[in-house]
Amino acid sequence: MQALPSLRLTANLNSMITGGQTLEQAERAIAGFDVAHHVVDPADLLGLDPLRASPLDEALAALGTAEREAWFLCLPAPGALAPLRGPAALNQAALEHGEAVVASTAGLGLVPIRVGAAIQWRVFEANRPFAPDTPYEAERLLNETVLAAAAALARLDVAAGARPGGHPDVALAPGYSRRQLATAERAARLIAVCDAALADQGSSVSAYEIERRGKELRQLRAAARVALCSAVSWLVK
Repeated sequence: MQALPSLRLTANLNSMITGGQTLEQAERAIAGFDVAHHVVDPADLLGLDPLRASPLDEALAALGTAEREAWFLCLPAPGALAPLRGPAALNQAALEHGEAVVASTAGLGLVPIRVGAAIQWRVFEANRPFAPDTPYEAERLLNETVLAAAAALARLDVAAGARPGGHPDVALAPGYSRRQLATAERAARLIAVCDAALADQGSSVSAYEIERRGKELRQLRAAARVALCSAVSWLVK
């Protein structure tokens, strides 16, 4: 499974603005195996043509100069929008498509919209986001949640459910540490496992078991989501 478009954009923008790679290298890594990436800027926030979709390289040049601090990965869920702080148009689009990228200081957010085998990025005005948890905080939360979920499922004596096929592709850009890569890979794998497990009821036989199993899996998925966003958002300079 190829990495999320928002993960690729966040990691490569952070790497590009900290000197880890060139614009051309970032463009190739962001595009991946997709047919094409284009950017629409209807409010003219980046100085792109608001009446047409712009090529990715033009948008990257503008994004690289617009933000000099950091780009944050956002994987929002209902009731858990952080680090997003609005406005409503950005939050709604990010929730609808399940992901977004937001600048830490530049007032910009981008949401990927898949169109067949291509990605169309839409630029939104963004309020200054909350800072994601530090990698240390996110790793600690994930470790604690994994242990708690394993103990709870063992007490319930129910299987976690089906395992997902393959492994998520989490290729971070130059500049990220091995520890960040390991955390991102682990978190992405746990998200995939939880999604597969939540798609069925495992070996649960009672309403109580179904409810408790689902609660533990959702908490684990939330902690993995926080860890993934933290590992990708904080690139040590």
